Amino acid sequence: MADTFQERTTSEIDPYFDTTVPSNITGLAGETVQLACKVKNIGNRTVSWVRHRDIHLLTVGTYTYTSDQRFEAMHKFHTEEWILRIRYPQRKDSGIYECQISTTPPIGHPVRLTIVDLPTFDNQTHTSQNEVPLVRSGALIKTA
Repeated sequence: MADTFQERTTSEIDPYFDTTVPSNITGLAGETVQLACKVKNIGNRTVSWVRHRDIHLLTVGTYTYTSDQRFEAMHKFHTEEWILRIRYPQRKDSGIYECQISTTPPIGHPVRLTIVDLPTFDNQTHTSQNEVPLVRSGALIKTA
């Protein structure tokens, strides 16, 4: 009688991160940003978001644990994507955020957020303080 039991490898049963999701996010100050991570084989585990700067637990599952109401956990049932949404981000929000799976020990996937200010323009030269020319839509551009 043949043994019908098949051994499963740990990669088939343990949760892991889909590393094809972008891990460097740049956003504009004041414009909502979303940090995402995809977790495969989550099973009965929970996903949390932690801010590295102060080791602050922001979310657990779909619950938000920070008093800062700009942060929100988002997850659609039966999907692999877990989102940390930040409304009205500021430059001080830049840094590393970690998506964590509640394994023992926990495993994490870092996401680097960079918040930049909108450039300010000089009305006379139509260039920003960083000397990037402003071109209006439909304008003709001469090349040398």
